[in-house]
Amino acid sequence: MTTGLTIGISVGGAIVCLLFLLKLFFASIRKKLDVIVRDRFDEKEIIGATTRANFFGEKSKGGRQIRGNGALVLTKDDICFIRAMPEKEYRIPLRSIKAISLPKSFNGKTVFAPLLCVQYRTEDGEDAMAWAVRGPDKWKETIGTLVAKYQ
Repeated sequence: MTTGLTIGISVGGAIVCLLFLLKLFFASIRKKLDVIVRDRFDEKEIIGATTRANFFGEKSKGGRQIRGNGALVLTKDDICFIRAMPEKEYRIPLRSIKAISLPKSFNGKTVFAPLLCVQYRTEDGEDAMAWAVRGPDKWKETIGTLVAKYQ
């Protein structure tokens, strides 16, 4: 066997092992988030939820902030995001939401797909948050229907 082939097999094996470890790591985080969601919310109040939300941050804090994966939970009153690491919870009351959109970027970051973006009022003025989620159009529609009840 040539040195190049040996190095190629070694690098390929290392990449496969790394991908496997990352998959285990993210699976354990999702399990932890499932437990947190079950503990913090009554199953009957959850309208939508995912433990695969990729948080793009708060507009007011700009592009230099901790982003990350977590659980996005929609209830009849709130949108709640629980960031996995470091753990932090964000809540947006539905009555404070001004607009919902599907931009392809937020705070200077993109995943080249539509993001769920929610603009809302705070005590300090307006702000926005965005997430990469599966089916952002369905999330937008459902949130929009709920928000319409407050307007």
